[in-house]
Amino acid sequence: MFAAVTALAWGGTYWFVAREMNRIVDARLTAQADLAADAVQSGADLPTPGFGQYIAVSSAQGSRGSLPFGFPKRPDGTYRHNGRGDEYRYLVRSLPGGATLVVAEYTDRQDELLETLSDGMRSALLGMLIAGLMAGFWFAWRGQKRLDRIRAGLAQVAQGQLKTQIILPGPQDDLSTLAEQINATTARLDHAMEQMRVQSSNIAHDLRTPLARLRAQIETSQIDLTEHNRPVSDDALGAALEQIDQIVGTFNALLRLARIESGAARQTLDNVDLADLTTQVGETFGPVIEDAGQNLNIDITEPAQIKGDRDLLVQLMANLIQNALRYGQDGQTITVRLHGSVLSVTDQGPGIPFAEREKVFQPLYQLETTRQSEGFGLGLSLVRAISELHDADLSLSDGDSGRGLRVTVRFPKFTNL
Repeated sequence: MFAAVTALAWGGTYWFVAREMNRIVDARLTAQADLAADAVQSGADLPTPGFGQYIAVSSAQGSRGSLPFGFPKRPDGTYRHNGRGDEYRYLVRSLPGGATLVVAEYTDRQDELLETLSDGMRSALLGMLIAGLMAGFWFAWRGQKRLDRIRAGLAQVAQGQLKTQIILPGPQDDLSTLAEQINATTARLDHAMEQMRVQSSNIAHDLRTPLARLRAQIETSQIDLTEHNRPVSDDALGAALEQIDQIVGTFNALLRLARIESGAARQTLDNVDLADLTTQVGETFGPVIEDAGQNLNIDITEPAQIKGDRDLLVQLMANLIQNALRYGQDGQTITVRLHGSVLSVTDQGPGIPFAEREKVFQPLYQLETTRQSEGFGLGLSLVRAISELHDADLSLSDGDSGRGLRVTVRFPKFTNL
């Protein structure tokens, strides 16, 4: 295709150049013919021909001038080429009185130029074709080599080596961008698999204790009933049911987390007034916090609206307040602050070490100091999932004066009320 387009373009160029050369020659022949015709009618001498030109007149009284070829038999006033031996372009014109005027010009020089142009074009086209084929083969070989690297990397990923990175040498191009996207995808997949392994380990760790207690209680009740002929007490049944409730609660929390992370709740997003929501949550948890001997402080400035799921946002605030209530110190003040679309909950407890702040967002992960508490280790995991569902930024930092923990959620694209 490249050769065909180039040949057409150069063929057009050759045709335009040849036509322009003929036009210039014809213009000179016309000028000389006009001068010669005037000279014949006035009885003057014929004009002096230019370089390579010939002028001749044939009449009943005789001929004047000379031609390198004979007089044409049919003067018709058109420009024509002499096709015998050397090339001439001539103009034949009939004059009054039966005379015939012929003006000719030697055109071998133009033909040589056109031939030189044609040879140059053919040589250039051949050279461009050879260079194009070599460049094409090189680019194809280079592209295939890079594709082979991508294929080999994907084959390793298919075998479970998710840490494989596809590195393409050379300049940045579309294949390099594709390789980077594949690397990012496999990195996210590896992270997800790692999280799954961690979650599976945490689930096994957290459920082992209540299952062991449940089995011990049932075994003890069975021994009392079968060997000692003692009836099963209400306390034993209540303790067993409590352990079962804890196990069921863990799985229910995991199911809620999976539903939120799947993005299914995005379809229910609507305008939510954060100030109204914060006030409602404060009224709900205020008495509970007071009964626990703690204080709740609600600080709202510049109320804002966001697109969100009201029930999930209530759960987000509830989880943050429950965590502050559960892990804070006696007599502390829990501060819920809303500034525009930025929500923060601050307690005065022991806080979370900086090295652990990313880990606490993992499902079922608990600090060693809190692992024996009543929680499932899913509170902050749910908070992160709900934040991501609302495209919000979630961060942990120290509380006021370096005491306690502050959890901040920054919702995007809010509208002032």
